[in-house]
Amino acid sequence: MTPSEANAITPDSVGHRLCAACQSAGACKLGLKCLGLDDQGAVDFDIVCGPQFEGGRGVAHGGWTAATLDEMLGTVAMLHKSLTVTKSLAVEFLKPVPIGQALKGRAWNDHKQGHRWHNVGEISLAATGVVLGRATGVFSQRNPDHFDRHEAWLKAELAGAAPQPS
Repeated sequence: MTPSEANAITPDSVGHRLCAACQSAGACKLGLKCLGLDDQGAVDFDIVCGPQFEGGRGVAHGGWTAATLDEMLGTVAMLHKSLTVTKSLAVEFLKPVPIGQALKGRAWNDHKQGHRWHNVGEISLAATGVVLGRATGVFSQRNPDHFDRHEAWLKAELAGAAPQPS
């Protein structure tokens, strides 16, 4: 499958495209289920952090929290029919995220500046609504051939690279 073919896959009813690593599984390996856009243009998610992402005893690894928030924020533009990639991401870890508990996610666009989307999102405990983590991110809008161009760049870059010591 070429990068262009992978970007064309939309396996769920709300138009959420799974990342390349999750397409073969047919579900998000981070534990996100996209519920779609609401009337305000925000995206809602049902989330469960699986035991494979346990950091401290009974809680999610911070890397899982950051990756989950990145995926949520990136989905905002996608559901608005725009391809974006992460330029920057700032994460606030407010409370430990429990493993195996129902979580809610919500992400939205704060504003756009040229080709940049400034998005915000939160993960909360479904049972109480307490916010566990929050992120702000800047996402750069890209043309559909973005990943094809990256693949060509990488091939050229590696062709000119010095041999690696064995």
